[in-house]
Amino acid sequence: MYFLKIPVYSAIRMILLALPLFFASFCFAVIMLIIYHNEFKRLRENFLTAKCPRITELPLVTQSGQIVNTIEELDMHIELLKGEMEEKEKELEVSKSKIASTEENLKRLTDTTNEVKKFYFKLKTEISKNENECKELHSQIEDCLDRQARLRDEVNQNVKFYTNMLGNMDNDSVTDVAKDYEVIVPTSLKKKPSYHTRQ
Repeated sequence: MYFLKIPVYSAIRMILLALPLFFASFCFAVIMLIIYHNEFKRLRENFLTAKCPRITELPLVTQSGQIVNTIEELDMHIELLKGEMEEKEKELEVSKSKIASTEENLKRLTDTTNEVKKFYFKLKTEISKNENECKELHSQIEDCLDRQARLRDEVNQNVKFYTNMLGNMDNDSVTDVAKDYEVIVPTSLKKKPSYHTRQ
C-alpha cells in the first residue's frame, strides 16, 4: 500500500503542519458562532421590545353605518362609492340640462311677457283716449241738446208772438194760421220738457 510506504516522519510532519491550520479554523468558527449568537440575541431582544406599528385608519364607520374592518372591505367600499358617484354625476348632467332648458323657456316667457305688457299698456292708453273722446262727444251732445231745446223755445215763442200779433189783426184768419203751427220734440230728445203750442 502506498500509504504504508510513506515515512513516519513525513506523516508526523504533515500532521504538525495541519494542526495550526485546523486550530485556526476551529477558533475562527467558535468566534463566528459567538458573534452570530450575540447578534441573534440582540435582534431577538429588539424584536421583542420593539413596538409594532398600529393601524389607526381601521375600523371605519361609513355614513350608512357600515363598519369596515379590513383593507379588502375598504377597497370594496371605495368601489361602491365610485359607482354611486358615477350615478350622481349622470343625475347632475341631467339636472344641468333641465336647468338650461328651463332658463331658455323662462327667457322666452320673459320676452313674451314684456310684449304682452307693452300691448296691455297700449290698450290702456287707447281706452283712456277713447274714454276722453267719448266724454268730449257726450259734452258736445249735451250742449247741442240744450241749444236745441232753447231753439225750440225761441221758435215757439216766435210762433206765439206772431200768432198773437196776427190775432189782433184778424181773429178768424189768425185762428186758421195758428192751426198750421205746432212744435213737436222727438221722443229720443225729450230730456227737457217739450213745448207744444196750438192756438
